Amino acid sequence: MAYIKWQYLGENAIEISDISSDIQFQLGLRDYLKEFPELGIASFMFTNENLTLFSEKNGFMSIQHIIDRVASYQYEVDVTSSLPLSIIPVCYDKAFALDYRTLERFCKLDFEEIITLHLNAEYKVVMFGFMPGFPYLHGLPLSLAVPRLKSPRKIIPKGSVSIANEMCGIYPNQSPGGWNIIGRSPLTLFDPLKDNVMPLKLGQRVKFQQISKKDFDGFAPN
Repeated sequence: MAYIKWQYLGENAIEISDISSDIQFQLGLRDYLKEFPELGIASFMFTNENLTLFSEKNGFMSIQHIIDRVASYQYEVDVTSSLPLSIIPVCYDKAFALDYRTLERFCKLDFEEIITLHLNAEYKVVMFGFMPGFPYLHGLPLSLAVPRLKSPRKIIPKGSVSIANEMCGIYPNQSPGGWNIIGRSPLTLFDPLKDNVMPLKLGQRVKFQQISKKDFDGFAPN
């Protein structure tokens, strides 16, 4: 990495930007920096192509030392190759697909064609945000890249599978939201009472699998 672009985010954080949109690269850089505790990095946060570093109470050892380490990093291995492909069941019943008419108009496709495109794509978890456990999934076909709703809904049901711009997401709990709802999954994606709080991990590959409304209603909680 030749030129490193960075900026302060307050006194105890710096953002390294435009490093790579490849989450494997980001995870590898994070693990590499963890090998140098003397740098004073307490935690990390991913946001698309950016990596934010948070310092310990005593602050960073030196910004230049951190930048030098980032510049020396060479990505060689897939750090998440051991993660299995995650299959997410989704029901596209029109009772769940709250925005199917909007999607048909914008994409100029029948909803069945939209479903096929959504099912055939393979996604990757590139970040979590907005609310605990909400996965941002990269890999949405460009033909389904629709803008966010002009007026967000006050209530989005738990498990709603959504698309906006070039991303796909899943609402882990009921909340307000402005993404286009294409279906609903019966899976629980965030449960703070379980050991495995979030079944999806950064860098994990994801495919959707269509289920019927009957199967959705009879789905055993995970």
